[in-house]
Amino acid sequence: MSSATLAIVDDDQPFGEYLQTMLRSRGYETLAYQSGDALLAGLREGALPDVILLDVSMPGLDGLETLRQIRLAHPAAQVVMLSGGQTPATIVEAVRLGATDYVVKPGDPDGVGEVALEAAIRNALERLSLTSEVQRLRTQVGQDPDGAQPCWSSGKAMQPVMTMVDRVADNDISVLLRGESGVGKEVIAREIHRRSPRRAAPFVKVNCAALPADLLESELFGHERGAFTGAASTRVGKFEFAQHGTIMLDEIGEMPQALQAKILHVLQDREFTKLGSNRTVEVDVRVIAATNRDLELMMRQGTFREDLYYRLQVIEVHVPPLRERREEIPQLIEFFLLKFSSVYHRPATRPSLVLQEALLSYEWPGNIRELENIMKRLVVLQDETLILAELGRLRTARANAEAEQPPHAAPARQPQPQTVPYSRPVAAAPPPPPAFSIPAPPPVPAGDGIGAFMGADGVNLQELARTAAMGAEKEAIQHALERFRWNRRKTAEYLQVSYKTLLNKMKECGISESPNA
Repeated sequence: MSSATLAIVDDDQPFGEYLQTMLRSRGYETLAYQSGDALLAGLREGALPDVILLDVSMPGLDGLETLRQIRLAHPAAQVVMLSGGQTPATIVEAVRLGATDYVVKPGDPDGVGEVALEAAIRNALERLSLTSEVQRLRTQVGQDPDGAQPCWSSGKAMQPVMTMVDRVADNDISVLLRGESGVGKEVIAREIHRRSPRRAAPFVKVNCAALPADLLESELFGHERGAFTGAASTRVGKFEFAQHGTIMLDEIGEMPQALQAKILHVLQDREFTKLGSNRTVEVDVRVIAATNRDLELMMRQGTFREDLYYRLQVIEVHVPPLRERREEIPQLIEFFLLKFSSVYHRPATRPSLVLQEALLSYEWPGNIRELENIMKRLVVLQDETLILAELGRLRTARANAEAEQPPHAAPARQPQPQTVPYSRPVAAAPPPPPAFSIPAPPPVPAGDGIGAFMGADGVNLQELARTAAMGAEKEAIQHALERFRWNRRKTAEYLQVSYKTLLNKMKECGISESPNA
């Protein structure tokens, strides 16, 4: 049935022989090892099993520690853990260390265990096949087989970045990556790690904006059992998990100041303490930080520590936005087409010249991440007209936003002319619509005209001014709500009022909270 090779690692020789007989009857080739040390020695000598079946409980080097060692030397290895019973803590730890699956050892009379093991092996082989296919696709579009070399690093604008990567990769110096959201800062961080002496150890990414301060501290440094409510067991933090490797602190500008001080301590002293512990943990990791924030402004405002900034900014690398790297767009299109056609089992139909021109002339405010999402939709929907319509809508919305900038805002960046590798000229963007201006006050009520605001003692100017102002406010709010598709938070920011004030103003002006109400 299958020519895959399976490595069986178990100190119980009779069980190992039973497993070999069973798997060979299913068409698998087998290798047998009676300890974790024997397996690791075999891997060092060139053994290349497709799937490793690893016993959890073994004398000497147990299954979990063997799994850790496998992960360091062979990060892509498919490992299925075998155990005599279901132990939740062991299962969680095995999955955290990268095990493909965890099954109870077969041997029951009704054969349920054999079925579960075969299912786990098939799942591991499918994952292995998918990994190999992705590597093949990456090789086709110019990436190294391990997938670490960015296929978009060959453009002129990226040459200074890649030159700097070459210069800093082979040492442990801290690096600060800067650039807009979606430009590929994580790809550059992974490339630095791949070219470094730490390449065999883990690369760990932490998004500092994804978790609140208390959970982020536990994520980074771990905690002891009972350190806080809900801490039912000891947790290994990301710094400890990245031991001897590289940790990427993404969105470092979003990190709370209390944690900034602890990060500074780790950079200076190479040690930290877990939450709820007095024991010092020594750590050997390289730190790469990334941000799209203005850290210099944050330092002046007192929200980012100056000493941490200078610790991180030993080497600073600016990753340019996609609009300055248009010559790389065709490569990216090709890469994402192949990638998503494999993932979603759809044909990789290349864009027409019309769509190519639209993709090349668009400004890509979301950078590579936005292009990736567009190509994903193209592969899934298989309809260029929908993608062209979406690009047109996005272009119009961007032109409106630039035309309607308030007077105090900085002028919008003007795109620079670019040379693109397609034969037809890039289509010009449509002219922006006229800028929005506050409408004139509404006319006074019909009928008695100004008499509508006259009392026995004369004209009520305050009431007249209030009514006129409310009319102008209603028009301005209505226009802004439509512009932002009734997103009230964005509308409040645009009108420079608080969210609560906007809701009160809408109520005063009789504007419904729903566009269809």
